[in-house]
Amino acid sequence: MKNNESRNKRKLITEDIYTSIRDQILSYTLSPGEKINIDQMARDLNVSNNPIREALSRLATEGLVHVIPYKGVSVAEMSLQDLDELYELRIELEGYATRKATQLITEAEINWLDQEMKQSFISIDHCEGNLETVMKMNEQLHGTILRYSHNENLSKLIKLYLQRIERYLIFARRDLDIETVKKEWHEHQEILNYLKERNNQMAEKAMRIHISNSHQRTRSFFQ
Repeated sequence: MKNNESRNKRKLITEDIYTSIRDQILSYTLSPGEKINIDQMARDLNVSNNPIREALSRLATEGLVHVIPYKGVSVAEMSLQDLDELYELRIELEGYATRKATQLITEAEINWLDQEMKQSFISIDHCEGNLETVMKMNEQLHGTILRYSHNENLSKLIKLYLQRIERYLIFARRDLDIETVKKEWHEHQEILNYLKERNNQMAEKAMRIHISNSHQRTRSFFQ
């Protein structure tokens, strides 16, 4: 029993450390290329090095840090090549997921998305956090499509790439103007319209166009 309690406690500690480091990377508290001092972090958090190494190992699989044997760990650099490659994969994978989900998503879920999209549009002109509005729309539409693709491995793979892209999005979209948010809304709405019609080919095409547009909007901040 004590061993189980000890393991559970260690998992919670590791999860908390993982979340903390990830948040620092996404908020740019830890800058791209910055070296992470494991010993210092362990002292600051009053924990051993092991849960920190476990958390960093997980972040490495997500592409947010680089682990170099015998040299240490640093926050992953950001580059246009990395951004382009991530979006190239996202277009293909999410296009396929949308094609699958169009036939499997329930009417109740479509109706819920329809109501949420209407509420999002009403709030755009009055919102103060445009980034938050876009992130919420993404979570609702893209998240729902992933769930109804009914392919857990596909969903996990897309989420992995989305996590890596999120760092670029947060940097590029901290001060989104209302017109850009409206463009995002209309692209989401077009995808939803094809979901309603159960037109999987056009839903996939609309998703690919939306992700391509998102790519160009994000890329423009780094050129």
